[in-house]
Amino acid sequence: MHSVARTLLSTLIGAGICASLGFLIFLLLTTFDNTPLVEGIAFSLVVAILCAFIGLIIGLIISLGNLGMIGGAIVGFMLTVVIGVFYVFSNSSPASYGYFLSESRIIFVVLTLPTILTGIATAGLKRLLPNP
Repeated sequence: MHSVARTLLSTLIGAGICASLGFLIFLLLTTFDNTPLVEGIAFSLVVAILCAFIGLIIGLIISLGNLGMIGGAIVGFMLTVVIGVFYVFSNSSPASYGYFLSESRIIFVVLTLPTILTGIATAGLKRLLPNP
């Protein structure tokens, strides 16, 4: 039962960290883009909700794979790549892959740092949890 509790706690830690970082980075980007504050906060909340789901997945993978900080960083980066590739292949045809790949750079800009830091922090905090 302890391993199930550790896994759930790890997924919740990942969700919280990724949602917070995603919100902050997207709010920072919209602030520098001269977007009105209310609109920036609204879009940042949407990004935070999506990042929370991504953080759940990162925390789950780290907990089930018993990964360390380097493994957590790799999981975070690879999940960003998977999301970018999924976006390109789900929204385009073979004739327009290049266009959608260039348009997906905002996904990589917004998600890369939060997912990598989420992987590192979740793996580090998971090590502080008591072992079963």
